[in-house]
Amino acid sequence: MPSSTGIVAITRHVKPGSEVAFEEAVKGVILAASTFPGYIGGEVLYPQTKRGAWQLILRFETPVHREQWEKSPICQGWIARADALTIGPPNVVRVNGLEAWFTLPEVGNTLPPPKWKTAIVSAIGIYPVISVVPMLLKPITGGLPPWLATLVTIAIIMPLMTWVIMPQITRLFQQWLYPSPLKNSVHPSSHSKL
Repeated sequence: MPSSTGIVAITRHVKPGSEVAFEEAVKGVILAASTFPGYIGGEVLYPQTKRGAWQLILRFETPVHREQWEKSPICQGWIARADALTIGPPNVVRVNGLEAWFTLPEVGNTLPPPKWKTAIVSAIGIYPVISVVPMLLKPITGGLPPWLATLVTIAIIMPLMTWVIMPQITRLFQQWLYPSPLKNSVHPSSHSKL
Protein backbone atom coordinates (compact mmCIF):
# COMPACT_ATOMS: atom_id res chain seq x y z
CA MET A 1 0.00 0.00 0.00
CA PRO A 2 1.64 3.28 -1.06
CA SER A 3 2.44 5.84 1.63
CA SER A 4 0.26 8.40 -0.17
CA THR A 5 -2.90 6.34 0.27
CA GLY A 6 -5.78 8.41 1.67
CA ILE A 7 -7.44 6.62 4.56
CA VAL A 8 -10.10 7.92 6.92
CA ALA A 9 -11.16 6.12 10.11
CA ILE A 10 -14.44 7.30 11.66
CA THR A 11 -15.37 6.18 15.17
CA ARG A 12 -18.94 6.61 16.44
CA HIS A 13 -21.06 5.55 19.42
CA VAL A 14 -24.47 4.34 18.30
CA LYS A 15 -27.68 5.24 20.15
CA PRO A 16 -29.15 2.20 21.94
CA GLY A 17 -31.69 0.53 19.69
CA SER A 18 -30.24 2.09 16.51
CA GLU A 19 -27.63 -0.56 15.85
CA VAL A 20 -29.42 -2.23 12.92
CA ALA A 21 -30.18 1.10 11.23
CA PHE A 22 -26.60 2.25 11.78
CA GLU A 23 -25.18 -0.96 10.30
CA GLU A 24 -27.37 -0.44 7.21
CA ALA A 25 -26.17 3.17 6.98
CA VAL A 26 -22.53 2.11 7.20
CA LYS A 27 -23.04 -0.41 4.42
CA GLY A 28 -24.65 2.38 2.38
CA VAL A 29 -21.63 4.63 2.99
CA ILE A 30 -19.26 1.94 1.73
CA LEU A 31 -21.43 1.32 -1.32
CA ALA A 32 -21.65 5.05 -2.10
CA ALA A 33 -17.91 5.58 -1.58
CA SER A 34 -17.16 2.65 -3.90
CA THR A 35 -18.60 4.63 -6.82
CA PHE A 36 -16.02 7.43 -6.36
CA PRO A 37 -12.73 7.62 -8.27
CA GLY A 38 -9.76 6.23 -6.37
CA TYR A 39 -11.81 4.10 -3.94
CA ILE A 40 -9.79 1.07 -2.79
CA GLY A 41 -11.96 -0.47 -0.09
CA GLY A 42 -13.81 -0.09 3.16
CA GLU A 43 -14.52 -2.06 6.27
CA VAL A 44 -16.46 -1.89 9.51
CA LEU A 45 -14.90 -2.77 12.86
CA TYR A 46 -17.75 -3.78 15.13
CA PRO A 47 -17.73 -2.91 18.84
CA GLN A 48 -16.49 -5.51 21.29
CA THR A 49 -19.23 -4.58 23.75
CA LYS A 50 -22.85 -3.51 23.20
CA ARG A 51 -22.07 0.11 24.08
CA GLY A 52 -18.66 0.13 22.42
CA ALA A 53 -17.53 2.21 19.48
CA TRP A 54 -18.12 1.34 15.84
CA GLN A 55 -15.42 2.22 13.35
CA LEU A 56 -15.67 2.71 9.62
CA ILE A 57 -12.44 2.72 7.61
CA LEU A 58 -12.45 3.96 4.01
CA ARG A 59 -9.38 3.72 1.78
CA PHE A 60 -8.67 5.78 -1.33
CA GLU A 61 -5.69 5.75 -3.70
CA THR A 62 -4.63 9.26 -2.67
CA PRO A 63 -5.56 11.89 -0.08
CA VAL A 64 -7.02 13.94 -2.96
CA HIS A 65 -9.47 11.14 -3.79
CA ARG A 66 -10.41 10.93 -0.11
CA GLU A 67 -11.04 14.69 0.03
CA GLN A 68 -13.23 14.53 -3.09
CA TRP A 69 -15.37 11.92 -1.35
CA GLU A 70 -15.50 13.80 1.96
CA LYS A 71 -16.54 17.09 0.32
CA SER A 72 -19.18 15.50 -1.89
CA PRO A 73 -22.93 16.08 -1.27
CA ILE A 74 -23.35 12.29 -1.16
CA CYS A 75 -20.91 11.99 1.75
CA GLN A 76 -22.53 14.92 3.54
CA GLY A 77 -25.92 13.19 3.22
CA TRP A 78 -24.53 10.05 4.86
CA ILE A 79 -23.01 12.16 7.64
CA ALA A 80 -26.46 13.62 8.40
CA ARG A 81 -27.99 10.13 8.47
CA ALA A 82 -25.24 8.82 10.80
CA ASP A 83 -25.60 11.88 13.08
CA ALA A 84 -29.25 10.96 13.69
CA LEU A 85 -28.25 7.45 14.81
CA THR A 86 -25.27 8.26 17.03
CA ILE A 87 -24.37 9.96 20.29
CA GLY A 88 -22.04 12.94 20.22
CA PRO A 89 -19.61 13.94 17.50
CA PRO A 90 -17.54 11.33 15.69
CA ASN A 91 -13.81 10.88 16.09
CA VAL A 92 -12.22 11.22 12.67
CA VAL A 93 -8.62 10.25 11.99
CA ARG A 94 -6.94 10.51 8.63
CA VAL A 95 -3.93 8.27 8.14
CA ASN A 96 -1.63 7.22 5.34
CA GLY A 97 -0.52 3.73 4.35
CA LEU A 98 -0.08 0.98 6.92
CA GLU A 99 -0.93 3.19 9.92
CA ALA A 100 -4.51 1.99 9.37
CA TRP A 101 -3.42 -1.48 10.54
CA PHE A 102 -3.05 0.02 14.02
CA THR A 103 -6.39 1.81 14.27
CA LEU A 104 -8.74 0.27 16.86
CA PRO A 105 -12.21 1.57 17.70
CA GLU A 106 -11.72 0.86 21.40
CA VAL A 107 -8.58 3.02 21.52
CA GLY A 108 -10.57 6.02 20.31
CA ASN A 109 -9.13 9.33 19.27
CA THR A 110 -5.39 8.68 19.46
CA LEU A 111 -2.28 9.18 17.42
CA PRO A 112 -0.80 6.11 15.73
CA PRO A 113 1.84 4.30 17.83
CA PRO A 114 5.53 5.14 17.28
CA LYS A 115 6.94 3.72 14.05
CA TRP A 116 9.43 1.49 15.87
CA LYS A 117 6.55 -0.19 17.72
CA THR A 118 4.48 -0.62 14.54
CA ALA A 119 7.52 -2.14 12.82
CA ILE A 120 7.94 -4.73 15.59
CA VAL A 121 4.24 -5.63 15.74
CA SER A 122 4.03 -5.77 11.92
CA ALA A 123 6.98 -8.18 11.87
CA ILE A 124 5.32 -10.37 14.52
CA GLY A 125 2.15 -10.47 12.41
CA ILE A 126 3.71 -10.93 9.00
CA TYR A 127 6.47 -13.44 9.80
CA PRO A 128 4.22 -16.48 10.30
CA VAL A 129 2.06 -15.46 7.33
CA ILE A 130 4.95 -15.16 4.86
CA SER A 131 6.41 -18.39 6.25
CA VAL A 132 3.24 -20.45 5.84
CA VAL A 133 1.16 -18.99 2.97
CA PRO A 134 3.76 -19.50 0.18
CA MET A 135 4.13 -23.17 1.22
CA LEU A 136 0.36 -23.67 1.20
CA LEU A 137 0.11 -22.03 -2.23
CA LYS A 138 3.00 -24.05 -3.72
CA PRO A 139 0.65 -26.56 -5.44
CA ILE A 140 -1.10 -23.63 -7.17
CA THR A 141 1.84 -21.29 -7.81
CA GLY A 142 4.57 -23.89 -8.41
CA GLY A 143 4.16 -23.91 -12.21
CA LEU A 144 3.75 -20.14 -12.55
CA PRO A 145 6.46 -17.66 -13.51
CA PRO A 146 8.10 -16.26 -10.35
CA TRP A 147 6.62 -12.76 -10.83
CA LEU A 148 3.09 -14.18 -11.16
CA ALA A 149 3.54 -16.56 -8.20
CA THR A 150 4.66 -13.58 -6.09
CA LEU A 151 1.68 -11.52 -7.27
CA VAL A 152 -0.78 -14.29 -6.34
CA THR A 153 0.87 -14.71 -2.94
CA ILE A 154 0.76 -10.97 -2.21
CA ALA A 155 -2.88 -10.79 -3.36
CA ILE A 156 -3.72 -13.31 -0.64
CA ILE A 157 -1.35 -12.10 2.09
CA MET A 158 -2.30 -8.41 2.05
CA PRO A 159 -6.07 -8.85 2.63
CA LEU A 160 -5.27 -11.55 5.21
CA MET A 161 -2.95 -9.14 7.04
CA THR A 162 -5.33 -6.17 6.76
CA TRP A 163 -8.61 -7.79 7.79
CA VAL A 164 -7.64 -10.86 9.84
CA ILE A 165 -4.12 -10.86 11.27
CA MET A 166 -3.33 -7.22 12.11
CA PRO A 167 -6.61 -6.36 13.88
CA GLN A 168 -6.01 -9.36 16.18
CA ILE A 169 -2.28 -8.68 16.66
CA THR A 170 -2.98 -4.99 17.34
CA ARG A 171 -5.56 -5.91 19.99
CA LEU A 172 -3.11 -8.40 21.51
CA PHE A 173 -0.44 -5.66 21.81
CA GLN A 174 -2.88 -2.81 22.52
CA GLN A 175 -1.52 -1.99 26.00
CA TRP A 176 2.03 -1.78 24.63
CA LEU A 177 1.11 0.17 21.49
CA TYR A 178 -1.12 2.61 23.40
CA PRO A 179 0.27 2.64 26.96
CA SER A 180 -1.35 5.90 28.04
CA PRO A 181 -4.49 7.29 26.38
CA LEU A 182 -3.74 10.76 27.78
CA LYS A 183 -0.21 10.70 26.41
CA ASN A 184 -1.36 9.83 22.89
CA SER A 185 -4.57 11.85 22.83
CA VAL A 186 -5.15 14.00 19.79
CA HIS A 187 -6.45 17.48 20.42
CA PRO A 188 -10.08 17.66 19.19
CA SER A 189 -9.28 20.66 16.99
CA SER A 190 -7.05 18.47 14.83
CA HIS A 191 -10.05 16.55 13.49
CA SER A 192 -12.88 17.67 11.30
CA LYS A 193 -16.33 16.19 11.39
CA LEU A 194 -17.23 13.23 9.21
